[in-house]
Amino acid sequence: MGKQVAIRGQRPQGLPRASQTYAEGRMCAYPGCKTRLSTYNRREKCWTHAEMKVPRLRGRKPAAGSA
Repeated sequence: MGKQVAIRGQRPQGLPRASQTYAEGRMCAYPGCKTRLSTYNRREKCWTHAEMKVPRLRGRKPAAGSA
């Protein structure tokens, strides 16, 4: 006969949590901007008018007062 093959299984797990949604029909808070925000956008301004956030790419956050 042939070689035996073992099959492994896993217990079924729950589905991933649904993405948080926000109110429909929200508009950008920037004066004069008519951009409608996505229901998944948690900010109050569109991408063009949102404040820029610079991500920390590596390393640890410096301790308070050390820099």
